[in-house]
Amino acid sequence: MRLRTTLHALFAAALATGASSALACSTDVAPREADVLLSTRVADAAPRGLRRSDLEALPPRSIAMRRTIERDGTRDEQMLNYGGWLLRDVLTLAGFDEAGRHDTRTWVIEAVATDGYRAVFSWGELYNSALGDQVYVIDSQDGRPLDARAGPLALRSLADRRPGPRHVRNLCALSLWPLPAR
Repeated sequence: MRLRTTLHALFAAALATGASSALACSTDVAPREADVLLSTRVADAAPRGLRRSDLEALPPRSIAMRRTIERDGTRDEQMLNYGGWLLRDVLTLAGFDEAGRHDTRTWVIEAVATDGYRAVFSWGELYNSALGDQVYVIDSQDGRPLDARAGPLALRSLADRRPGPRHVRNLCALSLWPLPAR
């Protein structure tokens, strides 16, 4: 309760002072510009902020997903429709060029949420398996922008057996780096 009160106070102070509406992210090294939705960093290169207009230049994806929910012994089938972009396309936009390079095969991709939650993918998962065709940066569900609890951006790995561990709400950053040599 104390943390919630503190967060509300900080939010109110930010509004009162006219602070930027950009979401802060634990990976940010400097305050974000107001229109930056996603910070990206490829190895030791300078961080890059992606705006909605940058993302909208990518090929849009519409994803339909059937979900079964069990409550009180009854099963309910739901159909969810997401809109967004393939994670590999977003990584290319961020400056990650894996084409024809052997050194990227040991790279790690980390997705970070505003609350500090992190999910990790390997190069092999995203670029050398069918899973990579089903990892998306999402900005809408059922034709509406994501709500404040989930967005403005989220990451979904739809091919995972257990989708929860790599479902990143309020996605704020993508970081890529090579594993250290042994």
